[in-house]
Amino acid sequence: MIIDAHAHLCSNPGNLDAIAESGRIKQVWLMDVSGCGIKIHSFASEKEILQAAKNYPGFFIPFGYLDLRKTPDDINRLKDAGFAGLKAYRPAKPYDDESYFSFYQRADELNMPILFHTGIVEKCRINEMTGGLSCGPGNMKPSGLAAIAAAFPELIIIGGHLGYPWLEETAHNLYYYPNIYHDLSGYRKDIEWLIKNLDRKCHDGLGLRYFNDKILFATDAICYGNEEGHKEAFKMMDFWELLLETIGQNYYRWGEPAERRKIFFDNAWKLYERFIK
Repeated sequence: MIIDAHAHLCSNPGNLDAIAESGRIKQVWLMDVSGCGIKIHSFASEKEILQAAKNYPGFFIPFGYLDLRKTPDDINRLKDAGFAGLKAYRPAKPYDDESYFSFYQRADELNMPILFHTGIVEKCRINEMTGGLSCGPGNMKPSGLAAIAAAFPELIIIGGHLGYPWLEETAHNLYYYPNIYHDLSGYRKDIEWLIKNLDRKCHDGLGLRYFNDKILFATDAICYGNEEGHKEAFKMMDFWELLLETIGQNYYRWGEPAERRKIFFDNAWKLYERFIK
């Protein structure tokens, strides 16, 4: 079974039974970015994501948009509405700017994990989204998560993607901070780095752990809710299963079935059990 720990829902979604009843996927964590007002894609609204979670309880897990232009009280609103976690995207200032710490403190108090986009970001003109957001990736470097992890050691932090082109910053996150995880979705340039680094040991104070203990499978596609998107999602699953099996089982420690399972399921499930209680 697979947990897709970073995914999106299209507006006016249909045929979600095809995903929920596939027998292949245990959960899909749906990220809301509708608050960005991005016009280049048709993202689902808060209401649509919450409705999907209501219709498929325990399968679609909703993450609300962490709008750092608002106040921490908006996190309470999202929690009360039914969101289990938060998604941070395109901040006007770097993630570790001190003015944002009150948001992270509130998320910590409410036991809501935060998935932060890191690294390369899709091109978006300033008139293609609402104001007060960043167009480039500079404010979303992986290193920005380090200070947050240190300040709030119980907060579950997931770096969306592997942070390309700042891969050494991602390695620093995984190596040193027990509460930072990353998902493997996104830019394909970083696959070679990922394969070579999954067997690296961590030094995060939680006993013997390797990088593959802190990596989550994800598709990060605007895919769920339409037929073509569903095909792409399953194709992504096929790709990663085949890649990790054929490369890993011959050459690396993480190629053992139990180790690969951590990436596809176990790591995300352990986090889910922490934040859903």
